[in-house]
Amino acid sequence: MLTTFPKVLPVWPALTNSPKFRQLKKDYRKLLVLLILFTLSFCSIGSNCSTNTEDNPPVSVAPATNITVVVNAVAGGNSSAIVSWDKSADDSNADFNGYVAITYIVNSAGESQSRFDSVLVLKTESRKRTLTTINRGTRYKTYVYATNNNGVLSSPISSVIYAGVYYNDDGIIDEFKETGSAKSGFGWDPSSGVGTQYLFDSTHFVNIDLHLRMDGTVLTFYSPKVKDSRARDTKISQVPGTKQAAFDLVEGLVEQNLSGIAAVKDNVYLLKTQDSIYVKLWVKNIKTTGFGTDAYQTVEFDYKVQPIVNLRVLKR
Repeated sequence: MLTTFPKVLPVWPALTNSPKFRQLKKDYRKLLVLLILFTLSFCSIGSNCSTNTEDNPPVSVAPATNITVVVNAVAGGNSSAIVSWDKSADDSNADFNGYVAITYIVNSAGESQSRFDSVLVLKTESRKRTLTTINRGTRYKTYVYATNNNGVLSSPISSVIYAGVYYNDDGIIDEFKETGSAKSGFGWDPSSGVGTQYLFDSTHFVNIDLHLRMDGTVLTFYSPKVKDSRARDTKISQVPGTKQAAFDLVEGLVEQNLSGIAAVKDNVYLLKTQDSIYVKLWVKNIKTTGFGTDAYQTVEFDYKVQPIVNLRVLKR
């Protein structure tokens, strides 16, 4: 016996043609258009609408290069420093902003103790930062970052550890003479940077760091101890180059290992005293003082004193 089912009338055409359904479809289309417009507007103001990070890699900035430091001082006055560097490879890019230079006070190991100075140097300005006053006896280190307009920083480049120095242009020392008024000793007080000329005798040995006398026909700077075992010991070396360039040289200075060296005009010498204080000396003039058998040579020089023990960075 066959079972017959009642005939089912199709209802979908009736529903889709109803006024309510047609209104719902119109509302849905409006909502979809609004959602598309909002999404496009959101993307247009700079939001990242892509979920693929490979299409939008992180922005990076090339670092600055070749950072150098010049430590200056006024004769008998304050010390200052100029930190300069070469441009980043991205310096010419439209979105490149400049450089951030941050200077820290550091310990002897170069570890930061506190921030001393921070500045943004725009790429339209010179690539340097001048620290108008730095203390003697305090160590500093400067870091430079390149940056773009979005504030992205490059990896830093860092300077050597540096500190304030004393500078004076009144140095004078005479060739040693057994008799007469020639003063062939000179010594420095690291607490003040002041240099003083002395007679080379036992009364002053405790103060003398440098001695001058003839070695045959060669006018020679000596460690005082070479000529008298009771005197202080100083090591000496010549700085590469001459005049201002040598006087300003900081990096690549070799450790002193000589006890005597010829005194020559325009040469620059680096001294390490018995107390491990570094002094840089620039021979500005050599002249004859007196007449006849009483005549002797006199050396006039500028000098800089770094009062921190074992810190070899010395510039004017």
